Amino acid sequence: MKRTIEIVFGVIGSFFNIIAIGFMGLMLVFINEFQNNTQAQDEFIAEFQKQLSEDPQFQDVDMQSFSDSMLSIINFFGPTAWFIIIFFIISFIVGIIAMVQVARVKDKTANLAGAMFIIAAVFAGILSPTSLIYYIAAIICFVRKPKVEVSDSTYSDQSVI
Repeated sequence: MKRTIEIVFGVIGSFFNIIAIGFMGLMLVFINEFQNNTQAQDEFIAEFQKQLSEDPQFQDVDMQSFSDSMLSIINFFGPTAWFIIIFFIISFIVGIIAMVQVARVKDKTANLAGAMFIIAAVFAGILSPTSLIYYIAAIICFVRKPKVEVSDSTYSDQSVI
């Protein structure tokens, strides 16, 4: 049995992983540039405070502590982005191994490959587009069974007279 569908979904999932790794890397570069540029931080804080001072809902809020908390959230994103990139890389590697496993077991059951697709999906995020593609590939691996050749041995080719 050909397992082309599983391989196609694995390739699509791996492509989404590469896109996610590139996007997170790009965001990491921008965050690092922002953290190293004090002038941009000062402009961001000034604009943020201006916007909040015009909003009547935030009249009682301490602007300095609020802007400091915003900067701490931005500074927290750097290590978190590396953590997310590592998870996507692990997902990519496990997805590639699962595709190789599917390609190797053409006529056998692909339960191991399905389990590896699920592991890759969990590392890609529980409900990200990448994980949804990997979940579909895993379900197909579990559901599609090879065709069983039926041999009817109760009747022989010889006729009984």
